[in-house]
Amino acid sequence: MDYFKKNFVIFVIIFVIFVTPSCSINKMAVNAISNTLGEAGMRAFSKDDDPQLVREAFPFALKLMEIMVESDPRNHEVKAATGQLFIIYSNLFVQTPASMLDYTEWRRQAEMYARAKSLYMRGSNYLRESLEIKYRIKIDLTDPKTVEFNYRKGDVTTLYWLGAGLMSAISIDVTDPFFAPLRDAAIRIMYIAYGLDPDYSDGALHEFFLLYYASMPEGMGGSLEKAKYHYARTVELSQGRRISPHIAYATTISTQNQTEEGVAEFKKMLEKAISFDINKYPENRLENTINRERAIWLLENIENYFLID
Repeated sequence: MDYFKKNFVIFVIIFVIFVTPSCSINKMAVNAISNTLGEAGMRAFSKDDDPQLVREAFPFALKLMEIMVESDPRNHEVKAATGQLFIIYSNLFVQTPASMLDYTEWRRQAEMYARAKSLYMRGSNYLRESLEIKYRIKIDLTDPKTVEFNYRKGDVTTLYWLGAGLMSAISIDVTDPFFAPLRDAAIRIMYIAYGLDPDYSDGALHEFFLLYYASMPEGMGGSLEKAKYHYARTVELSQGRRISPHIAYATTISTQNQTEEGVAEFKKMLEKAISFDINKYPENRLENTINRERAIWLLENIENYFLID
């Protein structure tokens, strides 16, 4: 009965948004459904162990959030939540599956990567607009100076997802001239978030900087020592509840050591991810399920990452 009541309320709210002309009622409805889909909705998704089910349900949630944005375009919280969902969807269900396609499916992979970049930018623009509305500022993502502001600790979530969305789009094709001007702004956003709350969300920022420092050449600020520090910190903060740090370490740090020792470390990190008990931490079940599948694929395709026999 509680389940029926909850969903009945959601359908009533949707009905009100579509048929009621009152702006104030619309705003109340948007806020109510945003709260339901936001925190509670993410918990329902994140606990699921069936990626296909979530993948098929996600587009409806995305379009519903966009309906709410249209109904209340000045609501910065709804825009931030919408942006976050687009970036999560693009990462888990577009870019990650594309990265595991066989080389013979290069055309489909290219199409999926293009779609992922588009979705990342769609989400990033919602997050940018959220900050602009909240603080009455103008952010030009091609100009790093415009992202500077006296943000608060409560803005870290919006900043993190904005920076992550931009960097994810850039990482798909670093030669794409459209995204190159956004790189400095994206990195600056992540540094701002790190300065406000370095241990945010079980070490999410540490995992980003693990990837960042390990992927960049030393002459451009890269550092394996810093990358290893952030790996240790994100594992410590997440208390072993997430397997993505092990995959990040394997694909960025271990692969730089093109020796038998590097191969052994690569395998060790991925086997640690594969042997992980997905059901031990239900709140991360979906993410860990998808990442475990990726770890299996990486181990089966180790020759893509090492030149030695």
